[in-house]
Amino acid sequence: MRLSTKLFTLLAAGIAGLSSPTFAEDNENKGLYTNIYAGAARVTDIKFGSLGTLGFDNGFEYQIGMGYDFGRFRAEGHFNRSGSDFENSNSGAGYVDIIVGTWGGNALIDFPNDSKITPFIGAGIGSSKIEVTGADDTVTNTELIAGIGYDMSNTTSLDIKYTYRMFDDVTLGSVKIDEASQHSILGGLRIRY
Repeated sequence: MRLSTKLFTLLAAGIAGLSSPTFAEDNENKGLYTNIYAGAARVTDIKFGSLGTLGFDNGFEYQIGMGYDFGRFRAEGHFNRSGSDFENSNSGAGYVDIIVGTWGGNALIDFPNDSKITPFIGAGIGSSKIEVTGADDTVTNTELIAGIGYDMSNTTSLDIKYTYRMFDDVTLGSVKIDEASQHSILGGLRIRY
């Protein structure tokens, strides 16, 4: 079992336990919400077989989603897409960039306090399509999330979050890639209904 799978399993079990009725509190933020985020993403260096290890520049990522706040515990679905350029386009690979599109679901825990700032953590699982010029693969991914929300009003929060996304083994053409991952820092709005 990969380390990322073990971490995801442990965090998911913790979230399940914390979402029990004894942990939940009355919270005026309960209910349906949508969110939209944008920011920077970077795919970690990848070993491309005989091409060697290739690095990536920071790229742009956006995410849209919808979820439900149960009071301290949230569940949401999302779509995000990011693109990054290779650091060295003269590597001979013939690729100009890598695009990652993900459909996924997250479970998140909020830590409310007496301020307008609410930290949160979470974990997720999804399906990612990874594309380079001339090849693509769709694989399962897991996510670990940490962030903070700032209540701008009773219905709107400004969120900043960090996501570490780990991909199952990827096959792009004849190249097999293991231990591929991605970091992103996104900011945006969460709007409650």
